[in-house]
Amino acid sequence: MNHHSSGVRTSYKLAETVLQELRKQKAIDLTLEFRREDECLIIPITLSEEKTLSLLEELEGDFEVKSFTFTQKEELPKNLFEAVKEDIPLALHSNIPKAYDLIGDIVVVDISEEILDYKAKIGKALLSLFPSISSVYRKASAVTGETRIRELELLAGEEKCETVHQEHGIKIFTNVCKTYFSPRLGDEHKRVSDKVKNNEIVVDLFTGVGSFPLHITKKKEVTVFAVDINKIALSCLEKSMDLNKLKGKIAIIYGDCRHVVNSLLKADKIIMNLPGKAQEYLDVVCQIIKPEGIIYFYQFVPDDKPEEKIKQILEEKLREQNFSIKEIISFQKIRESAPREIHACLEVSVIPDST
Repeated sequence: MNHHSSGVRTSYKLAETVLQELRKQKAIDLTLEFRREDECLIIPITLSEEKTLSLLEELEGDFEVKSFTFTQKEELPKNLFEAVKEDIPLALHSNIPKAYDLIGDIVVVDISEEILDYKAKIGKALLSLFPSISSVYRKASAVTGETRIRELELLAGEEKCETVHQEHGIKIFTNVCKTYFSPRLGDEHKRVSDKVKNNEIVVDLFTGVGSFPLHITKKKEVTVFAVDINKIALSCLEKSMDLNKLKGKIAIIYGDCRHVVNSLLKADKIIMNLPGKAQEYLDVVCQIIKPEGIIYFYQFVPDDKPEEKIKQILEEKLREQNFSIKEIISFQKIRESAPREIHACLEVSVIPDST
């Protein structure tokens, strides 16, 4: 059945950006089918045309908001569980993934061993749930090695690894197969960037694809030194720098931070998002941090008294460098990283011990 409704016509290139903005406002009419014509996607909307134009006014690119003819959608599954429950035995329903990572137009899902036989059906279901998704991968290994990457297995869609992810208005070019990137850290990237002041010197020791530097330099007139040992990740950052209008400057440094960070450099703030290993690099931090400079120290800690545990790890390693915590500024629980374990951040100012 045909139905007249307001919609947004946009190029495929801009489609994912438009969809993300519309999803935030729950403005997509899920009862109607998307239309595709002349390399454009036409998205049915629930908001008025005036409100939609206001919502999208800051986007750069071609789109059009007006009335279109859409086809009424058949009743579709609302989530992954509904989409695959008929294909998976009842006894295994508790293993159906409740969450997955949506990175640009790629989905990455973790499937437990108990239901691996149904991985193809899960991949096909996820592809059908999201009209703008091109590829579905499953996590085929844990994150390993100094470049922090994991093996991925294509389950459905196009065999592609590169995509542009959007978070808080920042475009992040990433390669899901060759770099580490978690869309679950978007709020943390913004939280830290909001604390940076103009004209500060910031060092991101394990920058990956550069999410922290991009967030910081988008709005602040600062210099961020982005350090990483993964050359592909830094190549992604270079591409992201071209995709965003940045107020500040990003200086890319390739290599192990222990060997490439100049001890003459003095930083106001240092970001250490390498949980599990960050404490091994506090000697580097203490060489380049200004007195009373601020460290964002990330760690995996038990969910029982996590602030106490992360403080203990940091204090012990600082003591070895003849440094101390001057002030604990904030403690942040970021996400669950494993059963009874959290990914946490302790923000502190540090000072050298008097001799």
